Amino acid sequence: MIALIVHAIAPIAMAEQSKEKPQISQTEIFAIYDQVNGFDIETAALGAVKGQDTQVRELAVMVLRDHSAVRQWARDIAAAEGAEYKVDAKSEGAVGHNEAMAKLKSLSGTEFDQAYLAHERVFHTNAIAAIRTALLPASTSETFKAHLEAVLPGFEHHLAETIRVERGDYTKVTYLHGKGERIANVTRQVGS
Repeated sequence: MIALIVHAIAPIAMAEQSKEKPQISQTEIFAIYDQVNGFDIETAALGAVKGQDTQVRELAVMVLRDHSAVRQWARDIAAAEGAEYKVDAKSEGAVGHNEAMAKLKSLSGTEFDQAYLAHERVFHTNAIAAIRTALLPASTSETFKAHLEAVLPGFEHHLAETIRVERGDYTKVTYLHGKGERIANVTRQVGS
């Protein structure tokens, strides 16, 4: 999973590390962001169906809903700014995503749950780092920068929830709306 985000944002990250102005356009940033959100939408859709544990399925549904809303919001921003882009289905990131999906599809039961949670933990850790260190600094769109700043807490929340479920802490499930707005806070007791 690390490869997915690393390959998708490599041009931005390399320029950022060398202190040069990133040689990537805002349109390319929109395309990368759309693609990476799409990767997690597909993975979450699989988790919602294949997850054995209820908490895994609930996490996947939340991630699916939130990333779908986030991707649409970003698409709306791109459209409003007149940016037209195409996602590269043959990129290294896409190839890596397809390999990860094939592996996840081959698993079931607790093996699937563990692999899915590990995948989500790495994905969100890297997505958060990419937003902070690459996408925000490289973006030339103030509206898109505001979008990234607004969704970052949601991505951090996804990471925290993934770690919580991975650790077996089922005492509290918190759901967020796609734009970071809290829509419900549900407390669950183990065994109830």
